[in-house]
Amino acid sequence: MPQKQAIYMSYGTDERCDEIRKYIEDAGVRLTVRDLKTHPLAYEELTRLLGHLPLSHFLNPLAKEYTKFGLDKEMPPRRDLYKLIAENPGLLRRPIIKNARLLTVGCNRKAIADMLQIPLNGRAVENPEDDNTRRTNNRKMVSATGK
Repeated sequence: MPQKQAIYMSYGTDERCDEIRKYIEDAGVRLTVRDLKTHPLAYEELTRLLGHLPLSHFLNPLAKEYTKFGLDKEMPPRRDLYKLIAENPGLLRRPIIKNARLLTVGCNRKAIADMLQIPLNGRAVENPEDDNTRRTNNRKMVSATGK
């Protein structure tokens, strides 16, 4: 079975993001890491990455630039917002984690575990077939109990 892979993007050093990165790597996922502080996303990359998803979900309301540019009051048109984010990468929530099909943002371990199909405890699965059997049995048990 090929090793799981994902792209991991963060901004500089952040204790919570570093903890999430370690959690993902400990689960056996190979990460391509990108520091948005030193290698920000260009306008074209942002449009490809975020597509037609709601941009407000990806914005960090705690960033100084968020209030500086009045995003707490009104969102500019989408194109202008992409330009603003490209020029001010600190506006993005982090970390951003992307695999082949899905994308998640923030430090929600459950969302990350679901997206990457890794155990919530972060430990690598010794035998993937055993883990798949356990997941299937858990689903059967949940549906049998009606919960």
